[in-house]
Amino acid sequence: MRSPLLAITLMMVLAACGDGGKKSDAHLAAGQALLDQGKYDAALPELQRAVEANKDSIPAQVALGNAYRGLKRYDDALATFRVAKKIDRYVIAPHIASALTRVETGQIEMAIDELNHVIELDPKNLQTKILLGRVSMMPYRQPDGTIGISKASLERAEMNLEVAAQAAPNNLEAKRELALAYEKLGKKPEAVTTWTALRDLAAKAPENEKIAAEAAAAIDRLK
Repeated sequence: MRSPLLAITLMMVLAACGDGGKKSDAHLAAGQALLDQGKYDAALPELQRAVEANKDSIPAQVALGNAYRGLKRYDDALATFRVAKKIDRYVIAPHIASALTRVETGQIEMAIDELNHVIELDPKNLQTKILLGRVSMMPYRQPDGTIGISKASLERAEMNLEVAAQAAPNNLEAKRELALAYEKLGKKPEAVTTWTALRDLAAKAPENEKIAAEAAAAIDRLK
């Protein structure tokens, strides 16, 4: 039979956990609002309190890492994302945030590895495929010591962006990145076709005027 003392102790522990979660959520909401405004210095203490109140909160850990990233404290950011990944390695948010931090610090190969892992966890994640396509077209140090983009990287970009464009035919970002990949691979007909589709799609909405103009300029460039 469970003793009354044990029952009371369990109730107290659960209540404390609940209070911690509420405090963490409140600090997280305040910190995230500041992050959204680009006020990283002000967001940092709020998010540190959120993590202190609930160390197992992946959203709080990721937000804290993003505050460090905004302050260019990249080592702290990566360490925080690492903690978040250990809480549950199947949650993709810390992996994506870590990859973006790697990009900012010029660690392109490591960013590609992280994004490949995200796609393994969530093969249908559209934004990750677009991001992986974009990152794969960034130059990085090659085995011979030169800085450039390997054909394998460009082909990886092409593959992921083709899948993204097929899955979301009205996604302007996917089409734009795919057109750029075709250009870099020297596939002029495919590039022109994709830029043309992008131009026509962007022309349907006034807010996409800049993208439509970029596509039109690309088509002229490739004539």
